[in-house]
Amino acid sequence: MIVSAGWAAAIALAGSLLLSMGMTLQKRHVVWLGSPRPWGRAFFRHLGLWCLGILLMNLQTVSQYFALMGLPANVVGATTGASVAFTAMLAMLMLKERLGGRRLAWTLALFAAMAAAGFLGEGSGSEAKDLSPAALYVFLGIPLVLGVSLFSLRRHIKGPRLAASIAAVSGCLNGFMLFPLRALQVDAAPSLSGWLSSPYLYAYLVAGFSGFVLIQLAYRDGEMAAVAPALYGMQVIWPAIGSHLVFGTKFFPAQTAAFVAVAVCVGAISGPKPPGARRKPPIPPRMSS
Repeated sequence: MIVSAGWAAAIALAGSLLLSMGMTLQKRHVVWLGSPRPWGRAFFRHLGLWCLGILLMNLQTVSQYFALMGLPANVVGATTGASVAFTAMLAMLMLKERLGGRRLAWTLALFAAMAAAGFLGEGSGSEAKDLSPAALYVFLGIPLVLGVSLFSLRRHIKGPRLAASIAAVSGCLNGFMLFPLRALQVDAAPSLSGWLSSPYLYAYLVAGFSGFVLIQLAYRDGEMAAVAPALYGMQVIWPAIGSHLVFGTKFFPAQTAAFVAVAVCVGAISGPKPPGARRKPPIPPRMSS
């Protein structure tokens, strides 16, 4: 099955919107973890909405699967950067944060950079011939080792920098998930038994579970303004780097510049506001009913 590049981009963006909705719900309702008064009405309300966030977040996998039929993994990874723009808008509604003119301008630049990244490369069909399983596992192993190391540090020290580092590793794992998803398309039998017997399915599940656990820790220790740039930035950068080694994707300097522009826009949108900017007070992390 082949999907046109235009439809693939639309599908990928729809998945990014679902991801943003899911993550914003998780951030808003993660307070159920470690609640001093579990089993109350507020506890179950927060838990239910947090679980809804997980469901929405995982629906992105379906959109990515079909988007990979029309776009290469590095471009689909770049469209994930749209999540930070969607998250900024949703945070304005759900987390009482402001979306100023600066973030709006960076949002427009972000979508322009993603469009450039899509036009300045190859189609997804070029990835079917040069899959390197060894490189795929290397790009899984590196963030896993870093994640274990940062988790060990978290037992002794906490702070926004460590939370941002944990979020960055989670972003690498989330971005990596495109690789085994595409590998299943091009190197596994197109059947349930073929998927279940493929090691790529389990690499996908390991990355997804590990990234999920790490981002929950980052949410607990850091604010969205510190966590989001690292998370979304690495979701773009990790597939952009890995695609050349895992799939033998050709290197295009102009496309690489577009990926860098996407990462810069991601950081600008999701980063803290300039000094002196007025903010509404954040929602206090308590178990309100």
